[in-house]
Amino acid sequence: MTDTTQPAPAAGQVSLGYSAREDRLVLWLGTGEEAKMLFVTRRLCALLIDGLVGVLARSSPTAAHAPAELRNDVVLMEHQGAMAASSVGPADADTLPPISGDAPPPMLVETVNITTTPSDFRLVFRPSPQGDGPAITLSRSDLHMVLEMLKRQSELAQWSLPVDSGWLAASGQVTVN
Repeated sequence: MTDTTQPAPAAGQVSLGYSAREDRLVLWLGTGEEAKMLFVTRRLCALLIDGLVGVLARSSPTAAHAPAELRNDVVLMEHQGAMAASSVGPADADTLPPISGDAPPPMLVETVNITTTPSDFRLVFRPSPQGDGPAITLSRSDLHMVLEMLKRQSELAQWSLPVDSGWLAASGQVTVN
C-alpha cells in the first residue's frame, strides 16, 4: 500500500551513480539530507529499463496513431527529442550526494511499480513487493531522461545488459541536430 500523503520529489531531484564496491546503481531521490538513497541491482536495472521502454512505447499518443512499422521510430524520435532538451550525461562524481556513514543505510529496491496517467508517470520503489517505499512522479520527458540515465550508468558499470527494444538500442546510433 502506498502512502500518498508523502509528496513525490520533483523530477529535477533524481541522481544516479554506480557503486563499484556494491556493484549496484545508487539512485538518490530528493536533495541534501532529505535525499533517499536506493540500491538498484543489475537484474532489477535490466527489468526496469525494459519496463520503462515498454511503458513509453505503449503510452505514446503519437506512436499509437502511427503505422505499426513506424511506431518504434516515433518513440525513438521522442526519446531523442527529450535527450536533446535535457542535460543528461555521464554522472559527475562531484555532483552526486556522498555515501556517508551518517546517512541512513541505502534501501535495496526489489520492486518498482509504475503507474501511468494521461499526464505523468509515478514510480514507487519498494524494498519488497508488499513494502512501502519512496516514490517519484515524472513527466513523459523526464521518464525518457531517467531511462537514459539508467542505460548510461549500466553501460558505465559494464553490465552489458540486453536491451530488448529496437528503438532504445538504436538511440545511441542516431544523431539529431
